[in-house]
Amino acid sequence: MSTRQLPGLLLASLAALSTAGPATASNLIDATYGAGVGSFEVGSFAPRGTGNFNFQSLLGGATTITGWLVGGVGVDWLSTPNYGASDGLHAVDLGYYDAGAGSMAISVPTVIGATYALSFDAAAVPGFPSYHNAGTVSAGSFTAAFAPGYSPLNDFEGQVFEAQQFSFVATSAHTTLTFAASVADTSYGPVIDNVSISLSALPVPEPAVAWLWLAGLAAMPALRRLSARRQRADNAA
Repeated sequence: MSTRQLPGLLLASLAALSTAGPATASNLIDATYGAGVGSFEVGSFAPRGTGNFNFQSLLGGATTITGWLVGGVGVDWLSTPNYGASDGLHAVDLGYYDAGAGSMAISVPTVIGATYALSFDAAAVPGFPSYHNAGTVSAGSFTAAFAPGYSPLNDFEGQVFEAQQFSFVATSAHTTLTFAASVADTSYGPVIDNVSISLSALPVPEPAVAWLWLAGLAAMPALRRLSARRQRADNAA
């Protein structure tokens, strides 16, 4: 290779390094814990009863839903056909049946500095405007509020789910994603389902690191020539 070609190669390498795309766009929750975990499909479901009681109330500290830790007072694990779900058979109401705000948390492996896409579906509990349907979502240092619109009165089977989309930058090798109801004494909503985290962009390397890497590339031809000289000297001896 001509040394005249080297600057162009180095610049191209730096550009490729700084714009490298994600290796995968799969859901990290399902990839880590198993298919369906992001949609609350996996676990030991034991409903309170039939009809309107086709849900399981889980107190804070419960790990009944695979991969997820219940926090706060508790949550209700809903099931079709009596309650709507946007993906699969189940969804989670962040308000506990006997009144009290709950939360759901899960941890996934992340790359420090990488950008991740966070998406989920949220629905208001079908009822009167006095029901509380506001919640928050957090991932590492990222926090955002969400509040789905109200579904038709008492139509629990036809809850209207709205897509929610955010992004965050990972600050550690494991990131905890947490959903929480915003009103302390709520027993209704919001309902969440179809949670996904996927890699959007790899971190851009620090300039000093990038230039050290490029300096190493630049030194490679000289090292090759030195190695060739030593080999010829050894052969001559």
